[in-house]
Amino acid sequence: MTRPARQAETDEVAAAFHVALTQIGVQTTAEALTLWADVPADLRAATAGGWLRRAISLVMGRRRQARDLARAYFRLARALQTGTTVADPYHPEPEHVTLGDLRREFAVLAGTSSPSTPRANEGATGKSGEASQPRGKDPHPVEEGVPAATEKDEHQELDDGDDDWEKILVEELEGLREEEERIERAAELELRTVLDALGTQNLNRRLAEVDDQQSAKAADAARAEAHRQAGARQAAAASRMAMNGARSSNWTHMRRDRRTLGYIRLSRTGTPCGWCAMLISRGPVYKSESAATFADGDKYHDNCHCYAMPVWNRDQYQSSELTALSRQYEALWPKVTRGHTGKDAISVWRRFIRQKQRAAAQEARQTTNTTQEA
Repeated sequence: MTRPARQAETDEVAAAFHVALTQIGVQTTAEALTLWADVPADLRAATAGGWLRRAISLVMGRRRQARDLARAYFRLARALQTGTTVADPYHPEPEHVTLGDLRREFAVLAGTSSPSTPRANEGATGKSGEASQPRGKDPHPVEEGVPAATEKDEHQELDDGDDDWEKILVEELEGLREEEERIERAAELELRTVLDALGTQNLNRRLAEVDDQQSAKAADAARAEAHRQAGARQAAAASRMAMNGARSSNWTHMRRDRRTLGYIRLSRTGTPCGWCAMLISRGPVYKSESAATFADGDKYHDNCHCYAMPVWNRDQYQSSELTALSRQYEALWPKVTRGHTGKDAISVWRRFIRQKQRAAAQEARQTTNTTQEA
């Protein structure tokens, strides 16, 4: 496979990864709102406690799903860029795997293909990081008298291309599992605090502000609106925390991988907020840069649609279609912020991004109206 072909596939994999991650975020939001619907507007402590436990369980489950997705993405993207991959810390693997193995692993988790019979010793990450199903146990045993498909047959069902059989060296990332488990413990503690603050405590505060002197109908409407707003806030936080399972896993792999040079922050929507647009304008951020600058790539807000794409070679930035917005912002930043520094430069940049996005939205509306009239 040529380097341009590998870069094109890396871009496709990165795009599929972010689509799948966005879907996890959307599902988490919907499920969080469904749970919140069971919390009465006249919040009671017993109800609040039960809701919080269920909400934490929901989000941590989605985080595990997101982590498995990110791990499969990183393993495949690294193989395409370097010809080597990293070991799954939860599942022992041979010294080599094939490119087809990695493609199939990612496709199943990203939802771009139907699940097939897993490889021997394959399973998903369990609650505490353990394999949810022991490797070597096939959940779909072959019936007697039916010829079992050979390993080659299974690979050919995925892709008959010769590069599917390319052998990929598997390298260990020292301390990866311990770091991921530490992050998950911290995430659960943060989740408890955030959901309580934005959900139950937020609702209590809003309910306390309802004017009891108004009519019963108006008071009930105010309480319902308070419930809706608190529900929206906690659901947005739940979605961010779930998606951060993938972001943190991707980040941890990248930091510990000696072959990774750094990252590029990307926006899924192409319309990032001013702060994220500033981070995107930095272009490639390498490990050799200051710790504070490098660490900014792992910061996300509620309703954020960004992620950090690992960089394995310095040609990635210029050759990837996914970095077009980053290259555009990188060229614009010095022009827009000329004569400004620090927070003042960021404020000027944010105003510019808002104006640019409003103008683009207005132009799109005008184009739509013109088309409809025609």
